[in-house]
Amino acid sequence: MNIYIPEEYFKNSSIGNYNSTNAPIFFPNTVGGYMPGKADTVGLGRDGKANSLSYALSKGYVVAAPGARGRTLKDKNGNYTGKAPAAIVDLKAAVKYLYFNDEIMPGDANKIISNGTSAGGALSALLGATGNSEDYLPYLTELGAADTRDDIFAVSTYCPITNLENADSAYEWMYNGVNSYTRMEITRNTSSQEYNDRSLTHSTVQGTLTEDEIRISNRLEKYVPFLFK
Repeated sequence: MNIYIPEEYFKNSSIGNYNSTNAPIFFPNTVGGYMPGKADTVGLGRDGKANSLSYALSKGYVVAAPGARGRTLKDKNGNYTGKAPAAIVDLKAAVKYLYFNDEIMPGDANKIISNGTSAGGALSALLGATGNSEDYLPYLTELGAADTRDDIFAVSTYCPITNLENADSAYEWMYNGVNSYTRMEITRNTSSQEYNDRSLTHSTVQGTLTEDEIRISNRLEKYVPFLFK
């Protein structure tokens, strides 16, 4: 987890109404496609402008950007180690770290604001909805997380993927009958030790649906009107 603190707080100064004691904590994740998300850094976004971390920092927020495991991670024996609920457990462990160290760190752990996009948005929403849930305690204990709370103050999500079944049905309702496709395939470069944009290869794949896929599409397409009756 990368932690950034406004310089003013080291000088006992304030930014607007915020100071080292009451500043909210911006908690963004970089998870996409439920793949591993690296701890983000302050800098420029793809548009060349200040990214969300930089903007939050300039407004007086403390920034805590956690990393998280994802579905493509494997151990040396080829076993998948990042499948659910690994990512949400990692985020909860990071929240617990902030609470555990709240008295000695700038920022107010009672004002943690989670942020994410797509699968990261879904994890952000889940983080807000499952605060202090006992369902995750065995995983957090196994991970060695601090023995404290993990509820958060607020959630900011962009296009969160929270209901894949209905999303699949809605997609077929819109595109049923279109049986050819072009999709992006993302693979990890085996020589890279890190998970980031540079360690991934993006390639375009074209194809047509199989008879089984067309049959499933027809069934899903009929399900959508039923959902909204």
